Amino acid sequence: MKISSYLKDKINYLLAFVMICLIWVLYANAMQVDPNVIFFTVLLFSLFVGISFLIHFSKKNQKIKRLNQVLDHLQEKYLISEVMEKPKRAEALAYYKILKRITKSMLEQVNKTQTTQKEYKEYIESWVHEIKIPITSIKLYCENNKSEMANKIEEDVEEINNYVEQVLFYARLDQVSNDFMIREVLLEDVIRTVLARNKKWMIQNKMKVEVDHTKTIAYTDEKWLIFILNQIVINSIKYKAEENPEIQIRIEEGKENVKLIVQDNGIGIKKSELDRIFDKGFTGTNGRNQKKSTGIGLYLCKRICEELGMRIEVDSVQNQYTKMELTIPRRKPME
Repeated sequence: MKISSYLKDKINYLLAFVMICLIWVLYANAMQVDPNVIFFTVLLFSLFVGISFLIHFSKKNQKIKRLNQVLDHLQEKYLISEVMEKPKRAEALAYYKILKRITKSMLEQVNKTQTTQKEYKEYIESWVHEIKIPITSIKLYCENNKSEMANKIEEDVEEINNYVEQVLFYARLDQVSNDFMIREVLLEDVIRTVLARNKKWMIQNKMKVEVDHTKTIAYTDEKWLIFILNQIVINSIKYKAEENPEIQIRIEEGKENVKLIVQDNGIGIKKSELDRIFDKGFTGTNGRNQKKSTGIGLYLCKRICEELGMRIEVDSVQNQYTKMELTIPRRKPME
């Protein structure tokens, strides 16, 4: 709190002090009191009032600073009234009680919202598991009844399955830290799983895949890493080159980290859009032109990487290539 703000709040008291001094001066003059006595009386009174204001301001300021320090270390800042010192003055106590009532109402609303979100997430997870049953059935039907139509249906169903998976991982996003399990992961297994999942789609798009030096171990959560890599590979297929489409997957080993690199020779990304591709809902020019992008996939990848202590970076030149780099720890993090 600034001294000027404090004095502004005390303007009525200051005006009253000035009026008292003025009345005293007029009265003392009328009573023919020595001017020196009048001067020193006003001076002493002014010093007394000034010192009183400074002491009061200092105490108020220290109390506000302590409260701000408590607030800075408080995770749920709306609980500030629970740790505030109960005031003694009647007016301050009345405001304190009002704040306590507001906090209580806020807590009830927060608990209600959390319960609603929990129920919604449970429903989404249940829905995802249920919808995967008919998706699996359709895939099996297509595999057992080979035809051009069945291949097209299978391609569309796989796309649906990807969106369903995005929904599931999005619903679990704020619980990543409770859901993941960091352990030793062979990157070759992760890459093989993702390529097998997209094998038919890549064959249909006549996409060549080159995999180099992937027998490397890193520490991460295998399930979430598969999801991230799958989103990257899907994007490479979606935005492939018209002629001789290709994906290259390789590993670069460092002392502390491993880089999992996925590079394609597709249509690339505009330079002006590179900084925004991880933003939630951002589809970019390619996504709008192809009408196949939700703007959620790479956003999820970015968020998951942050939770897992990984890093995801992109480099691209339009109509030439797109390169995605996942930086993964080589050692198990300390507990």
